[in-house]
Amino acid sequence: MSGKERIMSDAFFETLTSKRKKTGRFDVVEDLVQVDPGYRHLFVYTSIPEGACVLPMLGDRILLLREYRYPVRSWQYSIPGGLIDPGESPSEAAVRELREETGYDVEELIPLGAIYSSFGSSDEKIHLFMARCGNKGEAEREPGEKIAMQLVTEREFAGMIDDGRYMHSAGIAAWGKYLNRKYYMENNRN
Repeated sequence: MSGKERIMSDAFFETLTSKRKKTGRFDVVEDLVQVDPGYRHLFVYTSIPEGACVLPMLGDRILLLREYRYPVRSWQYSIPGGLIDPGESPSEAAVRELREETGYDVEELIPLGAIYSSFGSSDEKIHLFMARCGNKGEAEREPGEKIAMQLVTEREFAGMIDDGRYMHSAGIAAWGKYLNRKYYMENNRN
């Protein structure tokens, strides 16, 4: 074992103190951690309940949302998603969020795995899915949600990511996992 590997395997993270401040849906956590015998570090991060995000497909097109996002003070494209309710599975949350935000039912739901959105500053874990959309009903949006929907081809979506019009990290991760799955399936047929 090299010196670097030994350091990594010998490192331990013991929480000495922890303060949590409730701030609505998220908490701000300050943990004083003993990293190694001679070093303590203050970790400050947001604690966010797990969420689900779904890449909705209508035939060969992707259904995008366009919504005003106050924290970044601009209209942004995204895909449906939100927090997982207590007692709800990630797949149930994905189906619910798609229906609430777009009105569409799910014909087929394909799990794409999970990601940590920014593990250096948050413990947020997002479960990703691809959905083949079924019947369209009425969306059940919250009063503060002002959402427009737009259908784009896969090529158009790739261009939006490339030129910066699409910046939603969970959506980009879902797209990457979807393409990876397609690539893997096409190149590993026996």
